[in-house]
Amino acid sequence: MRSRQILAMAAACAALAAACPGRAQEIRLGVGYAPHGPETSASMVVDYVFESPKALKFAAMPRPYVGVQVSLGGDTDFAQAGLLWRKVRGRGYLDLGAGLAVHNGALSLPHPKAGVSDAENQRRRRDLKEKIEFESRVQFHATFALGLRLDEHWAVELEGQHWSNGRFASDTHDGADSLGLRTAYRF
Repeated sequence: MRSRQILAMAAACAALAAACPGRAQEIRLGVGYAPHGPETSASMVVDYVFESPKALKFAAMPRPYVGVQVSLGGDTDFAQAGLLWRKVRGRGYLDLGAGLAVHNGALSLPHPKAGVSDAENQRRRRDLKEKIEFESRVQFHATFALGLRLDEHWAVELEGQHWSNGRFASDTHDGADSLGLRTAYRF
């Protein structure tokens, strides 16, 4: 089941990238790590960045992006899309982005309660310590990258990502974070 979800997410990104080759600007590949719990596994990061459409000139020409973050440890996977704004200084740059994401993590987790077997309550306690309870399938996505351009095509980046519901229509604010390193190839 998990491998099918990962393949479906990767296929969706590949299909989108193939559908818009003339608009392609950059592909980014790397690894990430969730620095704090409860889900603390490594992940594979793939982003596809498009040229900024002229229609977004009023918003300082952000570039649309799509991406996936696939957990290598069986934790939550994300697929996201949004807009990136870039500030360049010499060979260095800072990208800031915002958008929406979908995930395959837990929406709600059963809590321990009276009348349930000890084994079931122990399993529920373990799940609450090891999994994030997102409450909705769609999450807000925020991202940043500090990059260094190596040449006309290649760059290396320190990247960070955050996914959460922003407490929008929710009583909790569970979310996930990732920090990582990646390479970027500009077409």
